[in-house]
Amino acid sequence: MRRVGLKDVAARARVSVATASYVMAGRGRVSDKTRDIVLKAADELGFVRNAAAANLRSGQSRMIGVILNNIANPFFSHLVSELESAAYNEGFLTILATAKNDIERQRKMLESMVSQGVGAIILSPVHNTCLEDLEVAITRGIPIISCVRDLPECPVSFVGVDDELSGYLAMRSALRTGKKTAVFLGGYANTTTLEGRRAGVQRALKEAGLPEANCQFRLGPLSMEFGASELSEISTGRCPPPVVICFNDYVATGVYEAARELGLSVGMDFSIISFDNTPISSALTPSLTSVDIFPGKVGAIAAQRAAEMIHTGTATRTIDRLDPVLIERDSSSLTG
Repeated sequence: MRRVGLKDVAARARVSVATASYVMAGRGRVSDKTRDIVLKAADELGFVRNAAAANLRSGQSRMIGVILNNIANPFFSHLVSELESAAYNEGFLTILATAKNDIERQRKMLESMVSQGVGAIILSPVHNTCLEDLEVAITRGIPIISCVRDLPECPVSFVGVDDELSGYLAMRSALRTGKKTAVFLGGYANTTTLEGRRAGVQRALKEAGLPEANCQFRLGPLSMEFGASELSEISTGRCPPPVVICFNDYVATGVYEAARELGLSVGMDFSIISFDNTPISSALTPSLTSVDIFPGKVGAIAAQRAAEMIHTGTATRTIDRLDPVLIERDSSSLTG
């Protein structure tokens, strides 16, 4: 697909290239009427002012755009902290934005970062992100590194962990404590992260000679509120399931809160196993068993890959898939 340029906008608006340039740059003496005509032409053509290309040609682009889902989640706080440090060590500054799982918000942020001249974009994609959503950067040759959640149908790189192994480690841990059933809370359908973990859970059940139905999946937002409400709903008569596997430590924290309100003892009345291994895992009482998916390392590697792609001028898909590690703590009991 040929990139729409300033000449195309000028031709559509029937003005000179210089006039179109003044309008897009927000400077120069241009009448309101002419400005409106040029902006309308730019919108009709899907033009986004691309400072990145000029910056890269002159070797001046030292910015990496970062779009995350929710910076309030401790997982992403840790990820972006290490990402920013690694980018700085490579000689780059970062522009950070949060999409809050809103596909339209993510699209506008991508357009904005392209117009600001970033050399690469590190993205934790929102649910249902597809190739069309990323074209504003891809068609301009700006490399995208997807972190945590892979987008295998898109020509973007990936940095994250082996999700299938993550799910396997969590379910195997539950089975080793003598439990035979579990409930999995959180996650979005048709994402590589959830489906990978689901496959891992099912592999562990199969190895134990148990049916897949022994782990019920209750999907939903990755929030403390969701974790709390779900535990209350499934703990009929204050009788929780033997094991609750939470999509992340954020959801698990909500489960802890609901357990306290219900008078349930985590690690005694039921077990909790989570993913992320953020600092909150060891701060909770009792401490939380969690699969470490190395948010800091993922962020640092993503920044390094972005820097490499900017230096080499390439956007070829690369994959960095780390092996997760189960960190066992007091929230998973040994009683059946």
